[in-house]
Amino acid sequence: MSIGRYSWRAQDPRTGRGRVGAVIGAFLLVSAFSPHTLANPLPLKDEPVQGWPELQIETHYVARIAMRGYCFPVPAGTPIPDTSLDSCARPDFWRGICNIFIDVRSMRRVELREHEERRCRGHDHRDDDLLAEAWRAWRERGENRYADMLDFATMMFVLEPLTE
Repeated sequence: MSIGRYSWRAQDPRTGRGRVGAVIGAFLLVSAFSPHTLANPLPLKDEPVQGWPELQIETHYVARIAMRGYCFPVPAGTPIPDTSLDSCARPDFWRGICNIFIDVRSMRRVELREHEERRCRGHDHRDDDLLAEAWRAWRERGENRYADMLDFATMMFVLEPLTE
């Protein structure tokens, strides 16, 4: 199958014959043992944070670099760190929503979405209290800890030229 000059079939440059089976086999072998397919969500606490509000959940399937940017914001000009995580949840108490960002390559992993939905319902990881601290900061000081990291207005694409 081809579209214009581009072919969807890999060919051996010496013989001109297709190598689709070899290419698919190599892809499956590499993806089966890649770290991102082996990563499992961290275990969660059984009970949600005391007093956690009900937040509307919005799930976004994004490119890995975008997911890392949403999940690990860094100062401008600083490289975004790589991670073995494939998803994250970012509660926004002021707007009453919780954004879930999942690497588009992991969109079929239902356990990731379910894990992050539980995070949006206030379940901290077993070894930390990050959501409890974020909820306390919001109640005591109005600090919208994770939402302050997201500024969707500056991430929008401009489809028409700016006028002066």
